[in-house]
Amino acid sequence: MNQRTKLYFQKTAILLAVYLGLRFFLPIVLPFFLAWMTVGFLVFLKDKLHMRLLPLSVCYILLFLALSCASVLCGWYLLYEPCCRLLPVCQSYWEQFSGYFAWITQPLSGRLVETLPSAFSCMFGIFLYLLSVLLFARDWDRFHRLLYKLPFAEPVFHAGRRIIRCVKGWMRAQLRIMAVISAECAVGYFFLQIPGFLFWAALTGLVDALPVFGTGTVFFPWILVAVLQKRYRLTLWLILLYLVTWLTRELLEPKLLGDGLGLMPICFLMSVIAGLELFGALGLFTGPFGVLLIRELWVELETSAPPEKPWPYASGDE
Repeated sequence: MNQRTKLYFQKTAILLAVYLGLRFFLPIVLPFFLAWMTVGFLVFLKDKLHMRLLPLSVCYILLFLALSCASVLCGWYLLYEPCCRLLPVCQSYWEQFSGYFAWITQPLSGRLVETLPSAFSCMFGIFLYLLSVLLFARDWDRFHRLLYKLPFAEPVFHAGRRIIRCVKGWMRAQLRIMAVISAECAVGYFFLQIPGFLFWAALTGLVDALPVFGTGTVFFPWILVAVLQKRYRLTLWLILLYLVTWLTRELLEPKLLGDGLGLMPICFLMSVIAGLELFGALGLFTGPFGVLLIRELWVELETSAPPEKPWPYASGDE
C-alpha cells in the first residue's frame, strides 16, 4: 500500500469517526463538553481579571443563574399584559369554533405529555453543566495533563486551536447579521409606532441569532394576535417586516458565516442541511462543526504524513 492510498484510508477513518462521535457520543457528553469550553474561556479571562479560576467559575455560575432568573421574570412581565388582553379574544373564538378545535387539542395534549421527559432531561443537563464547570475549574491542570496522554491528543488539540479561531470569525459574522436585522426591525417598529422600538428591535435581533428560533418566533405570535384583534393593516406590515428579515438572513448567512468559518458559502449551507438531516436541530451546530473538525484533522494528517505528490493547499476549502 503506497502513501497516497494509506492517506485516503486514514481520511476515511477520520470521516467515519467524526460522524459516529457526533451522532452517538456528543449527545452523551454535551454538558461536559460545554463545561470544558466554558472553563477554557474562563482560563483566558482569569489573567485579565486577576482572579483565581475556581472563584471566577463560582462568579460565572452565579451570573448564569441570575441572568436566567432575570430572563424568566422579564418575559413574564412583558407577556403578562398582552396575554391578559388576548385571553378574552381567544375565549370568544374558542366558544365559536370549539368543535373545530377539538381535533387539534387532543393530539397536543398527548404531545405535551411526551415532551415532559425531554424538559426534565434538559433541566438535568443544565445542572450537570453547572456542576461540571466547578469540577473542571477545580482540577483544570490535572485534567489537561491527562488529556495530553491520550492517543492522537496532539493533532486534535492543534485542530481545536484552529477551529477556535474559526469560531471567533463565526461569532463576528453572527453579530453583523444581528446588527443588520436589528436595524431593519428598528426602522419597521419606528414607523409602526411601537413604544420602546429600539429595545424590541435589539431583542428581535438577539432571538434571530439563536439557533432554531429565528425572527418567526417573534413575528408569528404577533401576527396571530393582530389577526385575532382584527388589526389587518398591522398584520400586513408585520408580514412584510418578517419577510424582509427572513430574506436578509437567508442572503447574508451563507456568505458571512461561511467566510467567518473559512468555508465557501455553498459548503456552509450544505453542512447545515446535512447536519439537520443527520442530527436534528442540534445539527445547526454539529454540521458545520463536524465539517471543520474533519477538515482540520485532514490538514494535521497531511502535515504529519505528506503524500507522494505535494498538495497545492493546506486547507480543504481552497
